[in-house]
Amino acid sequence: MQFKPGARYEYTTYSTDTATQAPIESTRRTKTRTLIASNASVNGKAGVAVSLDSLFATAGGFLSVTDSVLLQQASGTNEIYRYASLAPELDFSGIAGLSLDIGSAWRHEATLGATSAKWFLGEVADTFQIDGLPPQVKGVKISVSDSAIASAAENLTVDGVSYKTTKTTHRLDLKFSLIVNLGFGGDQLIALNTNSILRTTWICSELGAIIREEREAKTISLGSYTGIALPTFPAYGSVTAMTKVIAKGN
Repeated sequence: MQFKPGARYEYTTYSTDTATQAPIESTRRTKTRTLIASNASVNGKAGVAVSLDSLFATAGGFLSVTDSVLLQQASGTNEIYRYASLAPELDFSGIAGLSLDIGSAWRHEATLGATSAKWFLGEVADTFQIDGLPPQVKGVKISVSDSAIASAAENLTVDGVSYKTTKTTHRLDLKFSLIVNLGFGGDQLIALNTNSILRTTWICSELGAIIREEREAKTISLGSYTGIALPTFPAYGSVTAMTKVIAKGN
């Protein structure tokens, strides 16, 4: 990866509809991303490239938000690591009692130049309660895991220029189970729905950046138990796409 301080890129970002995957135009924004350090030590890793996002609305007033993108290429390999949450698109706010901790960590994001590669990123689990279920139901267990399932070499065009990228598709699996005590044998797990969400990134080594990222939008369904429909909640989708190379850095 060519991490060059001062490199600056413009992106368009927007959320996508959970039913159609179409852009939600009211969420469309423009951001600039600037590489401010190419060899930092961050969260236990050295040689980290730190980019800052400056996000602003194109209509309806000015909004300034600063966020960071942390990337590292493992020494002597083509493996790219990213410091990020396992599932930032998930919104559990509609489910009372659920506070699943899927905090950020270093995760294997891509293998440069790979056309066939798979690996496991990580897994977390937690339990929560749902009101209105029979008393033998003690709670719901959710297991969230993320795996890279496909790699490919692909050219993407940014502002009329074609760039070589490594396209990596990740699959996020959400497995739900009821914790039930029927009075014998202790607690038992009864499997509910498994939901899968795809996330795809295109990483360009020449620019030292993720030049496109797509997160699938989906309505997550737990299923039902004894005829009682369990809650659904949104997994918000998004697209972030580089639209201009402002400066390639030094």
